[in-house]
Amino acid sequence: MAILCILSIVSNRCLAETDTAIWAKTRLIMGIYSPSITENASLSDLEISMNFWAKDFMTEEARKIGIEITESRAALFDNMQDMHAAFQQGELDMVVGPPLMLSRFFKSDELQDGFTALVSENRPESLLFIARSDKALHSIEAFKGKHIALIDNDELATMFLDSLFLKHVRQPVQGFVGQIDKQQKASRIVLDVYFNKVDGGVVYRSAFDVMVDLNPDIANKIDIVDQYPIKSRNFSFFSHNYPYAKHLSTLASGAFQSSPRAKQILEVFKASEIAACTVSDLDVFEQFYQRYQVLKTQVK
Repeated sequence: MAILCILSIVSNRCLAETDTAIWAKTRLIMGIYSPSITENASLSDLEISMNFWAKDFMTEEARKIGIEITESRAALFDNMQDMHAAFQQGELDMVVGPPLMLSRFFKSDELQDGFTALVSENRPESLLFIARSDKALHSIEAFKGKHIALIDNDELATMFLDSLFLKHVRQPVQGFVGQIDKQQKASRIVLDVYFNKVDGGVVYRSAFDVMVDLNPDIANKIDIVDQYPIKSRNFSFFSHNYPYAKHLSTLASGAFQSSPRAKQILEVFKASEIAACTVSDLDVFEQFYQRYQVLKTQVK
């Protein structure tokens, strides 16, 4: 979700600043895995921002360094296989999605370094397995027959939770706990744990921190049982043969440092800054997936 804000802003600077001689022309078609970004923005808002604001901002900013973007739009996908197929057919210049899914569906030599949005300058994003502090649920073994909640349609969260149970009790989570609910928003899971509607759940730290800011008592009533650090919830990468990837990555990072409007958009998407991400950043997620597959094999 947060990575999408990188391109979804409008620049109000005067056109007099864009008189740099044009030395290159290109398009910028973005493929976006939509299920991963709907917690902070609706699909309709996303489509409007990406297909209207992005054109104005990126086109104007790119002209300042002599690149004319002749076509810019976003294509939303609810299936990663379809997005990869469009990418292979040359329909996309950039892909945006969760790093685990990108590492599974895209080969490293298909991609070029890109950028991502960070939720905090001081603390990276993490997946947290949380529980009510008054229930003595301090170990995975203690969740036998308990009621927990997961973020719906989040592959990394699902594998993170299942791997904890495979590792510690040598059983899949589905057969060990009593009930698993699916929620669209991590903030809803935090509240369900706090109000004792469920015994535990998996959430993102950014959502947990926001809820603690709104109600500091949450930090007193909820424990973190385990966690898995990640750089960001979504990464963006350019196609391996996109000729202006470095130029536009540098452009996006610089614009968000200097533009007040850009920073306002970052705040809407619960992000604080733009950072580079390399294709090698996907290695840790590929390794995580491989370890998870080994754990599943060992308990059969």
